[in-house]
Amino acid sequence: MNIAALLPHVEVYGGVRRYIEAGNALIRRGHRVVLFTPEGKPPDWLEFRGEVRPFEAIPEEQFEIGLCSEYSILPQFERLRAGAKFFYFVLEGHKKEKQVARSGFHYLGCSEGMCRRIERKYKVRCFRAPGGINPDIFHPLKKPDSSGPEPAPGSDVESLSRGPSPLRDFKILSYGRVYKKRKGVRRVIKAVEGLRLKNVSLRFLFFDSLVGEDRRDPRPLIRTSIPNDFYLNLPQERMAWLYSQADIFVSAERRAGWANTAAEAMACGLPVVCTPSGSRDFAAPNETALVVPFTLPVFLRHQIRRLIKDPELRERLAAAGLRRIGQFTWDSLAARLETIFHTVLVGKARGCG
Repeated sequence: MNIAALLPHVEVYGGVRRYIEAGNALIRRGHRVVLFTPEGKPPDWLEFRGEVRPFEAIPEEQFEIGLCSEYSILPQFERLRAGAKFFYFVLEGHKKEKQVARSGFHYLGCSEGMCRRIERKYKVRCFRAPGGINPDIFHPLKKPDSSGPEPAPGSDVESLSRGPSPLRDFKILSYGRVYKKRKGVRRVIKAVEGLRLKNVSLRFLFFDSLVGEDRRDPRPLIRTSIPNDFYLNLPQERMAWLYSQADIFVSAERRAGWANTAAEAMACGLPVVCTPSGSRDFAAPNETALVVPFTLPVFLRHQIRRLIKDPELRERLAAAGLRRIGQFTWDSLAARLETIFHTVLVGKARGCG
């Protein structure tokens, strides 16, 4: 199949990773994938094995399949000539969500929760296309023996320390894009600051990449009494190293499509505390993760305390989570997409799509 996908940019975002990784997996299965971006520049942080073209080249060729997830470039998507066009829902609650759901496209959802939402609200079919994880990037590594921060090559690390501690730090990893309220970073901080534990030395690990035109730095916005290290702009080959530094991963995300960082943590063998947002496919409460119904710090704090106090629970959740998330590789997503695309194209050829 000839497949075209449109992106507004190729910066370090989960939605961009989805198209690069799924595109590469589809290419491995013998399909041709073209990414259209405003200037036609390929990503510099993750290899894409297909073609990259500028928006101005969109009308030059007819494709069998067209893909888009970004509302701001819908006018460009309209210019694409394709046998079947799919809007891929990856974020809940956009102001144009209803308009798109009424536009006559075919629809994909990046998680079970996303598809349920679209089908319930708009009475249209939403094909399940969850995932994914690249196990070459995200995989378990041996835990470090020392508790001190170690800068990763190719990144910046900023550390706030209260001095040496006689105890080994219990390290809590969380995504650090604090200026995005729906990521829930401040709620995670508040939850951990409210812990009252004897003989436990806590330390936060945060991570993010500079993105957007302003390259906004989240580090000055992290305000907490808990000692912390912030890793910025880690290269992809060091992500497994980062996750291996932590004892647990905590997320308080809202309106997520697919909870990328929680899935990545699980793939790296970490026990996870998360919300149901974007995680229903892989985070089974008390089986593969500890799932809080709401993002209130008190709920997060209770589950974090359970993991700190119970090493057997940490081990059990980590093992079960690793098994579960292994079902959501990009190759498995590509196989699912291939079936969906074929079904829709055959239906259209028969006059019923």
